[in-house]
Amino acid sequence: MPHLRLFFFALCLCLVPCLPHAEDLFIVYSGTPSANGLDNLEIIPVTSSGQDMSPTYSRAVYYHLHGTAKGAADMRDETLRNGDIDAFFAMAALSKLAEAEKRRPKFGAPAAFWEDWAVRILEDEKEAWFRIGAALFECSKEEGLPKTKLQQMATDALRKAARLGHVEAMFALAFLAPAYPDKSFQMPKDPGFTIIPPYGEASPEARYWISAAAAHGSARANYVFGLVYGKKPETEQQAIEMLVKSMRLGMAPAASELAVRLTPLHKDYAFPRHANCRSGLYYGIIAAKMFGLHDPIEYERLAENMMQGNNEHFPEACLTRKEYEDAIRKAEKEFKSIEADMRVQDDARSRQYSGAKHKVRDVESYVYRQAR
Repeated sequence: MPHLRLFFFALCLCLVPCLPHAEDLFIVYSGTPSANGLDNLEIIPVTSSGQDMSPTYSRAVYYHLHGTAKGAADMRDETLRNGDIDAFFAMAALSKLAEAEKRRPKFGAPAAFWEDWAVRILEDEKEAWFRIGAALFECSKEEGLPKTKLQQMATDALRKAARLGHVEAMFALAFLAPAYPDKSFQMPKDPGFTIIPPYGEASPEARYWISAAAAHGSARANYVFGLVYGKKPETEQQAIEMLVKSMRLGMAPAASELAVRLTPLHKDYAFPRHANCRSGLYYGIIAAKMFGLHDPIEYERLAENMMQGNNEHFPEACLTRKEYEDAIRKAEKEFKSIEADMRVQDDARSRQYSGAKHKVRDVESYVYRQAR
């Protein structure tokens, strides 16, 4: 009897961002930190299993710690001429750190210079502060740099971005706020959106920000909502609704979570009132496509087991041929709709960052004036 690899695969997708994906359009990893600390928190959504910072990023850290002024200036000029956005924000972050430590920044200009130019090159203040916060947090992972100080600075920058309306900054604060709280925070009596129920070690401020992120369209925040609601039978329907919303916002693990929990195969983990073979297959097809697995052989085998019954996974038939064909047709339609929405967003982001890359090259002459 063939193994039902699609759903074992789908379960893995909830946990590990290590599989193919469709053109880097979809978020493949939740980005939430582990129980051991914040190191695994991903500030910028991960749309590729090989998504890494520019190699120049690490060079900036090296020159901040060990390099000569000339070496740092040469690296700075090279990266500005190349329009290296990651390196630009690394220099901005490290210049802020140098000033916080009452040292002269290595890259020829004060932090305010880099902050001002971040807004100018992106033409978006909230995105500028989000990227500065993300860079500070990435620096906190580097050996030799003060982790706690950098995480506090990252949290402060992300609060600026979140208050300006950046949804991914809001999402990040849901995990940073418990460690670096805003001591003046009070939960609004009427925030204008649903506040997530208490979960784990989440503080009131953390719950506020994850709720704000979900309300404003963060795929990852809606995914967290779905997982939290999915822990109680009485909120099973809300869990499905939030996971579907997350999937439609581009979250591939939400599709795989739906596939697993709506398939009767996983009785200990399924949503008992809603699980059925047709729904599980439907979301399994979408999950496979979002992760770039377009070969239908796996869900064809799964469907055959569902239709035939009398096997170790499905003792009784639970799917008709018509339901199977209907699931394929509708899953393909839904996937194409999600893909189109994600492509629009990706194109807009690409235009923004393509323009920013050209503007980074203009920064070099202004840095010289600062250096003098």
